[in-house]
Amino acid sequence: MIKLYGVPLSPFVRKAMLALEFYELEYENEATFPGDESAEFRAISPLGKVPVLVHDGFAIPDTSVICRYLDRLVEGKSLYPTDAQEEAQACWLEEYADSRLIENCAGIFQERVLKPKLLKQPTDEARLANILDNTLPACLDYMESIVPEAGYLVGSSMSIADLSVVTCFVQAQYGDYEVDGAVYPKLRRYIDSAFSVPLLKDRLTVEKATLPPGL
Repeated sequence: MIKLYGVPLSPFVRKAMLALEFYELEYENEATFPGDESAEFRAISPLGKVPVLVHDGFAIPDTSVICRYLDRLVEGKSLYPTDAQEEAQACWLEEYADSRLIENCAGIFQERVLKPKLLKQPTDEARLANILDNTLPACLDYMESIVPEAGYLVGSSMSIADLSVVTCFVQAQYGDYEVDGAVYPKLRRYIDSAFSVPLLKDRLTVEKATLPPGL
Protein backbone atom coordinates (compact mmCIF):
# COMPACT_ATOMS: atom_id res chain seq x y z
CA MET A 1 0.00 0.00 0.00
CA ILE A 2 1.25 3.48 -0.90
CA LYS A 3 0.04 6.57 0.93
CA LEU A 4 1.08 10.11 -0.02
CA TYR A 5 0.77 12.81 2.63
CA GLY A 6 0.19 16.33 1.33
CA VAL A 7 -2.28 18.48 -0.61
CA PRO A 8 -2.41 18.52 -4.42
CA LEU A 9 -2.10 22.31 -4.58
CA SER A 10 1.49 22.00 -3.35
CA PRO A 11 3.84 21.88 -6.36
CA PHE A 12 5.99 19.26 -4.65
CA VAL A 13 3.00 17.07 -3.85
CA ARG A 14 1.84 17.51 -7.46
CA LYS A 15 5.24 16.38 -8.71
CA ALA A 16 5.07 13.24 -6.58
CA MET A 17 1.53 12.53 -7.78
CA LEU A 18 2.61 12.92 -11.39
CA ALA A 19 5.42 10.45 -10.77
CA LEU A 20 3.06 7.96 -9.13
CA GLU A 21 0.67 8.27 -12.05
CA PHE A 22 3.47 8.03 -14.62
CA TYR A 23 4.50 4.72 -13.06
CA GLU A 24 0.83 3.68 -12.87
CA LEU A 25 1.01 3.00 -9.15
CA GLU A 26 -2.13 3.05 -7.04
CA TYR A 27 -1.93 5.29 -4.00
CA GLU A 28 -4.02 6.98 -1.35
CA ASN A 29 -3.71 10.69 -0.69
CA GLU A 30 -3.80 11.74 2.95
CA ALA A 31 -4.59 15.49 2.91
CA THR A 32 -1.88 17.03 5.09
CA PHE A 33 -0.67 20.62 5.20
CA PRO A 34 2.98 21.57 5.65
CA GLY A 35 3.80 22.40 9.23
CA ASP A 36 1.35 19.85 10.64
CA GLU A 37 2.45 19.38 14.24
CA SER A 38 0.67 16.12 14.92
CA ALA A 39 2.88 13.43 16.43
CA GLU A 40 1.94 11.00 13.64
CA PHE A 41 3.04 13.36 10.88
CA ARG A 42 6.21 14.63 12.53
CA ALA A 43 7.30 11.03 13.06
CA ILE A 44 7.47 10.58 9.29
CA SER A 45 8.39 14.17 8.34
CA PRO A 46 11.15 15.49 10.62
CA LEU A 47 11.15 18.85 8.78
CA GLY A 48 7.36 19.14 8.79
CA LYS A 49 7.25 19.34 4.99
CA VAL A 50 5.10 17.66 2.37
CA PRO A 51 4.95 15.36 0.56
CA VAL A 52 5.81 12.25 2.49
CA LEU A 53 5.36 8.87 0.84
CA VAL A 54 4.76 5.81 3.00
CA HIS A 55 5.05 2.42 1.33
CA ASP A 56 4.27 -0.58 3.51
CA GLY A 57 5.44 1.33 6.58
CA PHE A 58 8.58 2.79 4.95
CA ALA A 59 8.49 6.61 4.98
CA ILE A 60 10.24 8.95 2.52
CA PRO A 61 9.99 12.69 3.35
CA ASP A 62 11.43 14.31 0.22
CA THR A 63 10.00 14.70 -3.28
CA SER A 64 13.14 13.98 -5.27
CA VAL A 65 13.92 10.91 -3.18
CA ILE A 66 10.31 9.77 -3.56
CA CYS A 67 10.62 9.94 -7.34
CA ARG A 68 13.90 8.00 -7.31
CA TYR A 69 12.36 5.38 -5.07
CA LEU A 70 9.35 4.93 -7.33
CA ASP A 71 11.67 4.50 -10.30
CA ARG A 72 13.29 1.54 -8.54
CA LEU A 73 9.90 -0.07 -7.89
CA VAL A 74 8.77 -0.23 -11.50
CA GLU A 75 10.50 -1.98 -14.38
CA GLY A 76 10.01 -1.08 -18.01
CA LYS A 77 9.59 2.70 -17.73
CA SER A 78 11.69 5.41 -16.18
CA LEU A 79 11.83 9.15 -15.65
CA TYR A 80 15.63 9.00 -15.61
CA PRO A 81 17.59 8.80 -18.90
CA THR A 82 19.99 5.88 -19.32
CA ASP A 83 22.68 8.08 -20.88
CA ALA A 84 24.92 9.46 -18.11
CA GLN A 85 25.06 13.01 -19.43
CA GLU A 86 21.34 13.15 -20.11
CA GLU A 87 20.60 11.81 -16.65
CA ALA A 88 22.86 14.47 -15.12
CA GLN A 89 21.12 17.19 -17.14
CA ALA A 90 17.68 15.92 -16.11
CA CYS A 91 18.67 15.85 -12.45
CA TRP A 92 20.17 19.33 -12.70
CA LEU A 93 16.96 20.73 -14.18
CA GLU A 94 15.01 18.98 -11.44
CA GLU A 95 17.16 20.74 -8.86
CA TYR A 96 16.86 24.09 -10.64
CA ALA A 97 13.07 23.76 -10.83
CA ASP A 98 12.77 22.63 -7.22
CA SER A 99 14.77 25.59 -5.97
CA ARG A 100 15.14 28.72 -8.08
CA LEU A 101 12.20 28.34 -10.48
CA ILE A 102 9.63 27.28 -7.90
CA GLU A 103 10.56 30.02 -5.45
CA ASN A 104 9.47 32.50 -8.11
CA CYS A 105 6.42 30.66 -9.44
CA ALA A 106 5.20 29.77 -5.97
CA GLY A 107 5.92 33.31 -4.83
CA ILE A 108 3.47 34.66 -7.40
CA PHE A 109 0.86 32.15 -6.24
CA GLN A 110 1.46 33.01 -2.60
CA GLU A 111 1.13 36.76 -3.08
CA ARG A 112 -1.80 36.72 -5.52
CA VAL A 113 -3.80 33.78 -4.21
CA LEU A 114 -2.66 32.11 -1.01
CA LYS A 115 -2.34 35.21 1.14
CA PRO A 116 -5.33 37.32 0.01
CA LYS A 117 -7.82 34.54 -0.81
CA LEU A 118 -7.01 31.73 1.59
CA LEU A 119 -5.11 33.21 4.52
CA LYS A 120 -6.85 36.61 4.45
CA GLN A 121 -3.51 38.35 4.63
CA PRO A 122 -2.33 41.37 2.62
CA THR A 123 -0.25 40.82 -0.50
CA ASP A 124 3.38 41.85 -0.19
CA GLU A 125 3.38 44.09 -3.25
CA ALA A 126 7.11 44.77 -3.02
CA ARG A 127 7.92 41.06 -3.05
CA LEU A 128 5.54 40.42 -5.95
CA ALA A 129 7.02 43.28 -7.97
CA ASN A 130 10.55 42.05 -7.35
CA ILE A 131 9.62 38.56 -8.57
CA LEU A 132 7.89 39.82 -11.71
CA ASP A 133 10.44 42.50 -12.57
CA ASN A 134 13.72 41.00 -11.42
CA THR A 135 14.06 37.41 -10.30
CA LEU A 136 11.56 35.56 -12.50
CA PRO A 137 12.80 37.06 -15.81
CA ALA A 138 16.27 35.69 -15.11
CA CYS A 139 14.75 32.21 -14.68
CA LEU A 140 12.75 32.54 -17.87
CA ASP A 141 15.81 33.72 -19.79
CA TYR A 142 17.67 30.61 -18.66
CA MET A 143 14.78 28.29 -19.51
CA GLU A 144 14.42 29.88 -22.95
CA SER A 145 18.12 29.21 -23.56
CA ILE A 146 17.90 25.48 -22.80
CA VAL A 147 14.40 24.49 -23.97
CA PRO A 148 14.54 22.63 -27.30
CA GLU A 149 12.58 23.74 -30.34
CA ALA A 150 10.28 20.75 -29.85
CA GLY A 151 9.95 17.71 -27.65
CA TYR A 152 11.01 17.06 -24.09
CA LEU A 153 13.61 18.90 -22.06
CA VAL A 154 16.14 16.07 -22.09
CA GLY A 155 16.38 13.27 -24.62
CA SER A 156 13.47 11.85 -26.56
CA SER A 157 11.09 10.98 -23.73
CA MET A 158 9.53 12.48 -20.63
CA SER A 159 11.94 12.77 -17.73
CA ILE A 160 12.05 13.99 -14.16
CA ALA A 161 13.10 17.35 -15.59
CA ASP A 162 9.75 17.76 -17.35
CA LEU A 163 7.71 16.85 -14.27
CA SER A 164 9.72 19.25 -12.11
CA VAL A 165 9.61 22.22 -14.49
CA VAL A 166 5.99 21.87 -15.57
CA THR A 167 4.63 21.76 -12.03
CA CYS A 168 6.28 25.14 -11.42
CA PHE A 169 4.38 26.71 -14.31
CA VAL A 170 1.15 25.13 -13.10
CA GLN A 171 1.69 27.00 -9.83
CA ALA A 172 2.36 30.25 -11.67
CA GLN A 173 -0.78 29.76 -13.75
CA TYR A 174 -2.83 29.43 -10.57
CA GLY A 175 -1.36 32.80 -9.67
CA ASP A 176 -2.72 34.27 -12.92
CA TYR A 177 0.68 34.38 -14.59
CA GLU A 178 1.39 33.21 -18.12
CA VAL A 179 4.75 33.15 -19.89
CA ASP A 180 4.78 35.70 -22.72
CA GLY A 181 5.28 33.84 -25.99
CA ALA A 182 6.44 36.98 -27.75
CA VAL A 183 9.41 37.22 -25.37
CA TYR A 184 9.96 33.52 -24.68
CA PRO A 185 8.71 31.68 -27.78
CA LYS A 186 10.46 28.34 -27.21
CA LEU A 187 9.45 28.19 -23.57
CA ARG A 188 5.85 29.09 -24.41
CA ARG A 189 5.70 26.31 -27.00
CA TYR A 190 7.18 23.87 -24.53
CA ILE A 191 4.65 24.76 -21.82
CA ASP A 192 1.71 24.52 -24.22
CA SER A 193 2.92 21.14 -25.42
CA ALA A 194 3.47 19.87 -21.87
CA PHE A 195 0.00 20.95 -20.81
CA SER A 196 -1.46 18.86 -23.63
CA VAL A 197 0.16 15.61 -22.42
CA PRO A 198 -2.53 13.27 -20.99
CA LEU A 199 -0.54 12.67 -17.78
CA LEU A 200 -0.68 16.36 -16.84
CA LYS A 201 -4.16 16.99 -18.24
CA ASP A 202 -5.59 14.15 -16.17
CA ARG A 203 -3.76 15.25 -13.02
CA LEU A 204 -4.99 18.85 -13.36
CA THR A 205 -8.56 17.71 -13.95
CA VAL A 206 -8.47 15.83 -10.65
CA GLU A 207 -6.56 18.60 -8.90
CA LYS A 208 -8.90 21.40 -9.93
CA ALA A 209 -11.85 19.44 -8.59
CA THR A 210 -10.24 19.62 -5.13
CA LEU A 211 -9.45 23.35 -5.12
CA PRO A 212 -11.03 25.53 -2.44
CA PRO A 213 -13.94 27.72 -3.60
CA GLY A 214 -12.87 31.01 -5.17
CA LEU A 215 -9.66 29.77 -6.76
